[in-house]
Amino acid sequence: MNNKTIASLLLTLAVCLPVFSQTPSHLPMWERKSAPAVILGRYVDWKEGDKGKMPSFWGNKESLKGGDFPEMTTDSIAHTFTFVWDICYPLRHQFDGWSILLFPGDTIRLDINKKAFAEYDAYKKQSADSISTPKLQELWKKAVHIEGGTFPQPLPMRMKEIRSGVSREYSQAHARDSYDEWCETCWDEFQDVVKQLDTLDLTPQEREFHRMLIEQDYLNKLRNFMFTKTSWKSITDEDSLAMFEKQFTFKDPHVSELTYYRNITGFYACLKNLFNEGKEYIEANGLEDSPLGRWYKELDEAKAVMTRVKARLSVTENQLNALSPEFQVQIKEVQALMQQELNDSKGTCRDLPEGAPQEWLPKIVAGHKGRVVFIDYWATWCGPCRTGMKAMESVKDELTARGVDFVYITDTSSNADDWLSYVGRHAGDHYIVQKDKMNEMQIPDYENAIPHYLIYDREGKLAKTILGWHGVEEMKTNIDEVLK
Repeated sequence: MNNKTIASLLLTLAVCLPVFSQTPSHLPMWERKSAPAVILGRYVDWKEGDKGKMPSFWGNKESLKGGDFPEMTTDSIAHTFTFVWDICYPLRHQFDGWSILLFPGDTIRLDINKKAFAEYDAYKKQSADSISTPKLQELWKKAVHIEGGTFPQPLPMRMKEIRSGVSREYSQAHARDSYDEWCETCWDEFQDVVKQLDTLDLTPQEREFHRMLIEQDYLNKLRNFMFTKTSWKSITDEDSLAMFEKQFTFKDPHVSELTYYRNITGFYACLKNLFNEGKEYIEANGLEDSPLGRWYKELDEAKAVMTRVKARLSVTENQLNALSPEFQVQIKEVQALMQQELNDSKGTCRDLPEGAPQEWLPKIVAGHKGRVVFIDYWATWCGPCRTGMKAMESVKDELTARGVDFVYITDTSSNADDWLSYVGRHAGDHYIVQKDKMNEMQIPDYENAIPHYLIYDREGKLAKTILGWHGVEEMKTNIDEVLK
């Protein structure tokens, strides 16, 4: 192969490789920091006898700190409400049917005309053919007034959307589509909507924002591949469903024509399904090194450290310092809260022993030399498990004084916050195991069913295996037999 041929081949490969450099954006870049974002709201036409104190809302369940709700205050006399979100990246604060985009450090003043909003809402609920964008925007301006914030809220508009639902006719028409055929169906619909967007009189910022929203709807449409086949029972035989399920990879032949992942500002334009379609699409299409893909990686690393902090497990300075500063701020705040809770906690969170999973259980038992060890495999979502834990509290002090140590082991299917509350209430050593590692622990007589109890004698030998909760008296009898 001569030099000219090699150069030509390299040029061809370079053209085929995705370009992951940050691209210019009309959308505002947010300052990467951790800071409260505040909504100061009021009803400007509140009348005597009106019901309700604030509009219904929801927020971001995937926030780094966790928690679905902001701090809230209301004043029923002044007819005002305040929301404070502690955030380290943009958050879409969703009201009932509309939203406000919040950036760290924002303060937004919100005036709502209750009567005018009811008129706007009623008009919006009419059939799509009878709604005009100018009329919709006219009613909106009368209903809601927003001041402040980093991102100016775009006015509502009526345009053709990517089909989100699946009618019987549509489902049956596409039931036998391969995934490749489904991709083209979704892409054709996406292009139709984008063409309509191009005809609208929008600012460059508005156009880019709506383009990103349409791209997210496109990803959601791709995700509907299997739903199209299962809805209305369009396909019922398991073999066909398994065949189509195997086809779904989320890989997209049109990935290079999308834009949302090319700039980190694409993040806040696609918050409504950011942490499912958006992220999975990036991973499936090899976009991890795109600007948005790299940010996802940073967030995942921060979440992993935050999980350890919430589980009261050790975090090194190197692990913390490797994170972006805004994530460090929130993690340190949670560490301080966890330390305060730890001071008041009855139980103790323990790191799993070093070594392979099959070594963990013997090493845990070996750490209680000369004591009888009662091991409780449980989960926060398991009713009988919780019943057993609570019932054993009535005999725990007596058994502990006689030489019994209590060890509680759950996996990551347990809710982290709920798990910590149980650690606080139940004395003993508490461990949390990655769900896929539980079977690798080689738990004696374990059949993927909980609660599951093991009792080891003072020499560290397994003396009893108990499947299921059968009452505190029976459990105490089993422990007494090992203590003799």
